[in-house]
Amino acid sequence: RLKRIIKNTNGQAEIFVYYAGHGLPAENKEPYLIPVDVTGANVTTGVKLEDLYNALTEFPSKRVTVILDACFSGGARGEPLLAMRGVKITPNQQRIKGNLIVFAASSGDQPSLPLKAQQHGMFTYYFLKKLQQSQAILTYSEMANYLRDEVSLQSVLINNKEQNPQVLFSQDVESQWMNWRF
Repeated sequence: RLKRIIKNTNGQAEIFVYYAGHGLPAENKEPYLIPVDVTGANVTTGVKLEDLYNALTEFPSKRVTVILDACFSGGARGEPLLAMRGVKITPNQQRIKGNLIVFAASSGDQPSLPLKAQQHGMFTYYFLKKLQQSQAILTYSEMANYLRDEVSLQSVLINNKEQNPQVLFSQDVESQWMNWRF
């Protein structure tokens, strides 16, 4: 349905996709989102991240923003999805194309950690906090810088682990995305 919406807006769609939950790489290191009805035992029944990105960019759009509060290390928020005995797999870097930008909660094989006092993922909490404080009047660059600084520091202070948010974007928007506004 989302693809049809994008297709039928003649390049004017502004799409926001938010996902908070588990992520896990398959054996070939391809990252998958793991919805509640999928088990880690069969990762490939989840949503392949590359397929999601391809679907969102199949037709021209004004911009597509993905907010991704998931890690790909096999566990999230202190609850292991699989008993992997400490083995972590760094997922393949996804190729971003079109007018797509991704705000990702963590980098590489890092977990996306909780902020238990707020009953949120740390990334989601600070993302929403900044939107509220700014009344959603800020650039993507301002949000990216805030998340990088705040989540990275608070993660170490609160959870004693590193979590470094990252922004992924295509070369098509490399010189533009920073000035986009929420």
